[in-house]
Amino acid sequence: MRAGRLRHRVSIQSTSESTDAFGELTDSWSTDATVWASIEPISGREAQIAKQTNPLVSHRVVMRYRSGVTPKNRILFGSSVYHITEVINPDQRNISLRLMCIEDV
Repeated sequence: MRAGRLRHRVSIQSTSESTDAFGELTDSWSTDATVWASIEPISGREAQIAKQTNPLVSHRVVMRYRSGVTPKNRILFGSSVYHITEVINPDQRNISLRLMCIEDV
């Protein structure tokens, strides 16, 4: 993995449920880690292929391997929020992660 491609500083966040003063469940997000990553919009051709599995995938986030990253997490980059739909560990080598994401607009 080329470190120069990892030029975006992103936060990996997880959610937890809590009850508010009225007894209603609310979700709150907390930052688990801040790491360097690459955020790439999916090209038209890749998006067409990706539609076979998930029609909403809009970005690919690549980072160094980190255990515990699941689709229950999300990625925060500046004011952009990316919800993870798939976590791919290429060749199961624990070197990098490819996260297929949907940008929250």
